[in-house]
Amino acid sequence: MLSFWLEPEIFQPMNSAIWWMLVAQVFFAAMNLCTRLGGRDLPWAEVGAARFLVGALMAGALAWYQGVSLGITDQRSAWRRSLFGALSAVCTFYALASDRIALGDVATLGATAPIFVALLSAPLLGERVGRRVTIAIFLVFAGIVAVVGPSFGVAAPVAAVAIAGAMLYALALIWLRKVGPGETPYAIVLHFSLVGLCAMLLFAIPVWVWPDTQGALVLLGAGLTGGGAQIAMTRAYSLHRAAPLAALSGLGIVLTHLLAIPVLGEEPSRWQMGGSLLVIGASLLLTAAPEPVAVPARPPN
Repeated sequence: MLSFWLEPEIFQPMNSAIWWMLVAQVFFAAMNLCTRLGGRDLPWAEVGAARFLVGALMAGALAWYQGVSLGITDQRSAWRRSLFGALSAVCTFYALASDRIALGDVATLGATAPIFVALLSAPLLGERVGRRVTIAIFLVFAGIVAVVGPSFGVAAPVAAVAIAGAMLYALALIWLRKVGPGETPYAIVLHFSLVGLCAMLLFAIPVWVWPDTQGALVLLGAGLTGGGAQIAMTRAYSLHRAAPLAALSGLGIVLTHLLAIPVLGEEPSRWQMGGSLLVIGASLLLTAAPEPVAVPARPPN
């Protein structure tokens, strides 16, 4: 695994956007689990701060080892991506650490981001997804109702925060795609990690709790998996268009549910599983959309 990060050219036949995104989803599922475990004894923002601190160190170390630049040429897009991503992370880590909603449900709600990506792809990226978006929106709405419905009174506030995080995440992905291949993945990850770290510390410092050995290991796990996922996802979005890649987040839902069953003892109900399948189905519907056609610029009056 270490050689994968240090010498990715060895895996050149598999070095595609889809493969990078699949790797990212595996790491994101592991990060979700570490965040829920860490949130039992530590403030959620402290877990988030650890994730971004380790992520920044990983990006800097890998860039130094490979001799790649950490400079940002498109400052405007990078800042927009980092600010939206940091706000999304605040919402997401709050929901992931909350015991008022199942971990798998948080992953399901977070996976609605592809719908928002699809809606924004045309005006911001010039990518057309087609009429499938309308159907996908209805599927996602039904999935959210199924997931949150059985525990609406308790879970609704946290679910609203998770959905807000998904919307902000979609905007971050849009600006990540606009950054394009001109920037190195490590530069983008480092920039985002530092902005996210500052955002998390604003919430963490007033309620800071020094972790014990077990807590420190959980924080390290959240940082390593979150940082690895961010690097892989950034690489994926620099290689391919936004909507189909975001649709692969359905894998993250499945893996998070599977990890939560043995580790946390969660047993998803039929409603929750049905809602998750609807969200995954909506994402797959977007993936099956034809290649986009660039929207021509309207001539000046």
